[in-house]
Amino acid sequence: MMKEKISYIVMVLCFCISTAHSQIDSLQVLPEVILSDVKLRDFSQGVTVARVTDSVLSNSKTALTEVLRYQTLVFLRENGPGGVSSASFRGTSAQQTAVVWNGININSQLNGQTDFNTISSRNYDNIDVRSGGGSIPYGSGAIGGSIHLNNEISFAPRFENRLVLSYGSFNTPSGNFKSRFGTKKFYGDVAVDYTRSDNDFEYLDTDQLNENGQFENTNLNANFGFTLSRNQLIKVYHNTFLGDRNFSGTLTAPSDDSYQDRNTRTLVEWQASDTQYDSKLRVAHVFEQFRYFPTEDNRSISTIGKAIRYTANYDFTYRFGNDKRLKTTLDYTTVDGEGSNIQQATRNAFSASTLWHHQVTKKWNYGIQARQEVTNTFDSPLLFGMSSEYAFAKAYKISINASRNYRIPSYNDVYWQGAGARGNPNLIPETSIQAEIGHRFTYKDLNLRLNTYYILTQDLIVWRPDFSGIWSPENLSETRNYGTELTAEYSYKLGAHLLTATGNYGYTIAEDRETGNQLLYVPKQKITGSVGYTFDRLSAFYQILYNDKVYTTTDNSDSVAGYGVSNLGVNYSLVKKQEQQITLSLQARNILNKNYQTIAFRPNPGRNFLIQTTYTF
Repeated sequence: MMKEKISYIVMVLCFCISTAHSQIDSLQVLPEVILSDVKLRDFSQGVTVARVTDSVLSNSKTALTEVLRYQTLVFLRENGPGGVSSASFRGTSAQQTAVVWNGININSQLNGQTDFNTISSRNYDNIDVRSGGGSIPYGSGAIGGSIHLNNEISFAPRFENRLVLSYGSFNTPSGNFKSRFGTKKFYGDVAVDYTRSDNDFEYLDTDQLNENGQFENTNLNANFGFTLSRNQLIKVYHNTFLGDRNFSGTLTAPSDDSYQDRNTRTLVEWQASDTQYDSKLRVAHVFEQFRYFPTEDNRSISTIGKAIRYTANYDFTYRFGNDKRLKTTLDYTTVDGEGSNIQQATRNAFSASTLWHHQVTKKWNYGIQARQEVTNTFDSPLLFGMSSEYAFAKAYKISINASRNYRIPSYNDVYWQGAGARGNPNLIPETSIQAEIGHRFTYKDLNLRLNTYYILTQDLIVWRPDFSGIWSPENLSETRNYGTELTAEYSYKLGAHLLTATGNYGYTIAEDRETGNQLLYVPKQKITGSVGYTFDRLSAFYQILYNDKVYTTTDNSDSVAGYGVSNLGVNYSLVKKQEQQITLSLQARNILNKNYQTIAFRPNPGRNFLIQTTYTF
């Protein structure tokens, strides 16, 4: 079976390369704006994709956690401000939510998830939230959904700069500088983001402080584009994150430990385009390293873990006229991981995927997708998917999609060798079947979207103690997730006055099929809303967030109470000229001084403030 899979992939690879060379003589002027992830644009029909724009990102706190918490239905589990932050998408786990950086899945090879407090939202041009299964185009982990961090390459004469300086409660200064420059044949942007905080807020209704919670983060971005000819170009993306943070205690226990992150990502892409095809070759290097210090006052004692990943990816898209597209992607990845408590191991994976899209009429389109992966450690399942959209009228569109998705065990799951716990080399990948129906209504300046979904996951990896008390993971659980999502957008303009309003409501059931109990830290309901007002130099916004209670034990006997939080912000343009702008912003967060927790026994800050200046020139 293994030899047959490899032969199939090699055959497809040879076909794609020969096809690309046969077409390379044709010429086409490349588009001015080159998107980092074309799969998201061209092969996501029938799937909900919500975009967070640059204007929203610039008014938000730096950490991606804050953006997703108030702008989307993704539930964030955060061990206090600056602490480890993970996502729950449609009730799935953090390991079942993929984070995609310029088209490359960057979930940690060590623990299988992404810490959203290590990502600076301001260093990206936009962020897309893709609902539903996406393991075929984006690999392991995209079961509940995926978060896409996008940098755009734009070939045009420009020199633009933006400097953001802010200071917040609990001695929290931060700064972000981003510069864009280019010509018709060259593009570049560099960005640096820095944040530090004492993070010593009071625990409301107690006499305690958030001790040992200080953190300091530096995030660097650099992206470049070079035109080689009329139809060929080179793109280079790079990101470095350096983070030092202490792990604050809880209401019941103090803490003196700390954690250090060192992450880098580099992607180089060659692209050739013609009227009928796009050909891309991508090479990526992803490095992650953590160092844990059990005692902050004695950093000579620590544990370490690291993983180095190399990826080579060939992507070929052929257009049959204006209404049909066929994309074939071949990917080879090798990972070396090791650590103080992680056995040294190398993983190799070779995958082939095919995506087909057909715009049958102006009203109807459909897509079919498939993926097969071959690894030296697991027998990965054959993945498949389909989607379709039909517009009954300009005001109403219906969409459906269904797919099979998967998640491979992480290095920690397989190779962990710490005290009191050990990995399991006999694990198999988690698999899921998901289906979704979506309705979209548009009337003048009002947009409504209603989605219902169902996800059945098998062989869920669960860590449990054995008869001797040693914890180890096993493929035990089968879970069922289903629910409804409603989003609404409205805008109204009267002269120079602009009013905007957005709202999201999510109802989620995520249960263990054996017990029928709700999974840990999955709220049944989440609501977000915002209202914005703009007039001349003045703008203001009001945000609300409600999270239902979440259970903290598998028998649903204990829980963390639900809560509602409100934020208020005002912006005023001190200078508003074409060549330069200066904007002053004031924000009050948790304005009702709500005492709430997202993780048990870890309070969040009460009312706090932020002042920010943005200088664009």
